[in-house]
Amino acid sequence: MSSLDIRLFEKREFARVVHLPSDYHVFDLSSGPMVMPEGQEYAVGKYNELRPDIYNAEQFKNADNPELIRNIHIGVDIFGPRNTPIHSFDDGVVFSREYNHLELDYGYTLIVEYQIEGNKFYALYGHLSKASFEHNPPGRAISKGEEFAWMGDVHENGGWTPHLHLQLCTEQPDVCDMPGVVCQQDITKMLERYPDPRLVLGNLY
Repeated sequence: MSSLDIRLFEKREFARVVHLPSDYHVFDLSSGPMVMPEGQEYAVGKYNELRPDIYNAEQFKNADNPELIRNIHIGVDIFGPRNTPIHSFDDGVVFSREYNHLELDYGYTLIVEYQIEGNKFYALYGHLSKASFEHNPPGRAISKGEEFAWMGDVHENGGWTPHLHLQLCTEQPDVCDMPGVVCQQDITKMLERYPDPRLVLGNLY
């Protein structure tokens, strides 16, 4: 991490963000589309995963160089039924909120500011419900383990199967957004800026 020591996270016990059943599915989206197995409601999508067949909207393309497509995922996805509760992994404060409206964008989005031994970092919660947005004005304090947001339905979450995209950031964001997928040429610096969310989620896969 650029300004945070990973060892700080190893010393800390975090609350579960989503209460998953023991038999949830782990996607491999490096070689196929996002299809939930029959009879399954919960799943996890991986960090730092190349996903060549998913990000087809214009926002993921580079107008100057069509070969530079943003398709490496740098958050963790947790899939569940619409309105699945989302809990804060630690005490935090709502930093910003926004409706990111582009095709296959985050839809309703929150960024929460956290601190670990006095060091600030940020977490983006994407693909939320409208109620999540309305419930969390900037400046609202959130307690560790608190149910504060819910997974949005397809009409409010950017057009996706209901899920949470959780992404960490070591720098204060200028807007209520983070690039959930990046291109290969930027991957080294992006992984430093946006570290593995399993630091707070635990070993989900």
